Amino acid sequence: MSKRIATAVAIIGAAGVISGCAFEQPSPGCQVQDSDVPWQAVYTLKNPADAGKSCANLKGEALGLWKYVKDPLNNPTNQLVVRPSGTASRFAFTYKAEAKNKDGTVKIDPKTGKPVMENVTVDRVDLEALDEERPGQALEVMKAASTGPATLAKEPNANTGLCLAEGFTQEAKISASEVLHRDTKAVLVPSETVSYKFTKVEVYSAAAAPGTQASGEFTYSDGTGCEVEYKMLALWPQVHCDPEAFANPTKENAADRCGEGSGLNPDFDAICVAGIGPDGDGGCVPNGMVPSFKK
Repeated sequence: MSKRIATAVAIIGAAGVISGCAFEQPSPGCQVQDSDVPWQAVYTLKNPADAGKSCANLKGEALGLWKYVKDPLNNPTNQLVVRPSGTASRFAFTYKAEAKNKDGTVKIDPKTGKPVMENVTVDRVDLEALDEERPGQALEVMKAASTGPATLAKEPNANTGLCLAEGFTQEAKISASEVLHRDTKAVLVPSETVSYKFTKVEVYSAAAAPGTQASGEFTYSDGTGCEVEYKMLALWPQVHCDPEAFANPTKENAADRCGEGSGLNPDFDAICVAGIGPDGDGGCVPNGMVPSFKK
């Protein structure tokens, strides 16, 4: 900000205090943060009695949320798409294996005398074969990792500030093949099908926090016939936190406590949940109902 602009802002701010006027910021409409930085979601069972089911072990994950405007010139309609990492991450699997020389022998590190290890990535969905069968099918498979679009409100609810998205046209579903170890042929990952069928998502959108908190409900299936309903709370952006530091406020690392320095809006009332987040140690999510702000 230039010195001239900063001075002007300071003068306007001072004038507002002197005159006693209160300026209400206009509604930003229904905004959704959909940058390359994902959201962090935490899940709870809608029915605690389902806890023993095979598909009832989801804690939370990274989410992609995207807002689109359909037919922007003639009849603009907001749409929302959700892509859980539970579907997107199953397109490929990476593991470590012993590197090989051209003659097929194991490559040895001359310094340590141990085998050299390398990353092996296996595509679990054959996009090229699908393209050969029907051009454009690969794109359809990529879309399959996401929900079909839902209709998103144009303006937030006047009482709650929440923008409702409902009427998802398809579930986020992916079928992935098994992965065998290149050398031992052991099964590293079995073939699997997972699906997320969202019924609604609500995104909080206000001038002070445009599209950075969300809640929702979905039915999850692990492809074995098991289905469970979950409730979701989500926060943008996804940030790491230390559950131990969060539980012990005497620790000095505020960034690990979802507080100052974490990159989150300092007005958010966020908590650190273990077992989720960028590295699986912990992730910051709304503390209770959305919107969740400090009192």
